[in-house]
Amino acid sequence: MKNNVSNIVLLGHMGSGKSTIGKSLAKKLIIDFVDTDYEIEKHTNSKIKEIFLIQGENRFREIEENVIKQIFNSKEKKVIALGGGSFENKNIRALIKGRNISIWLKCNINILVERLKKNKNRPLLIGKNIKSEIMKLDKIRKINYESADFHYDVSKKQKKIILKELIEYIESIV
Repeated sequence: MKNNVSNIVLLGHMGSGKSTIGKSLAKKLIIDFVDTDYEIEKHTNSKIKEIFLIQGENRFREIEENVIKQIFNSKEKKVIALGGGSFENKNIRALIKGRNISIWLKCNINILVERLKKNKNRPLLIGKNIKSEIMKLDKIRKINYESADFHYDVSKKQKKIILKELIEYIESIV
């Protein structure tokens, strides 16, 4: 990757493929990959689900902001997968918009629901109707997701096509 390119930040709903795509994208670009949820768990020595249940969402969001700020303090270029709600934080948005390439991985709601049915580690979905909850989150988060530099629909696309097209986009702007 050329020297004038900042971090590549993937954002979108839980289940949109930020971590899966991010790992592969970083490998292809020969830069590091960072998953902010993983870094939060490492920093707190707790699962995100536990932080939500024991300390609450507000405390989780404080921890999230601090950990993300630390990640962006590094001078090394990387692909960063944000947690689904991270981009709702105006401080995190400003940090990302200031010096990075932000990519919204859009995904059809029905596809998200199918993916998320298989995962029991999503604290915002515990005991709730997954589809109605994702639709509710989409109404709230879409406005901020739309401020990303690039919108890319991952619905029904193979990973290799997604990677090829994202790399083409990244190379077109550097």
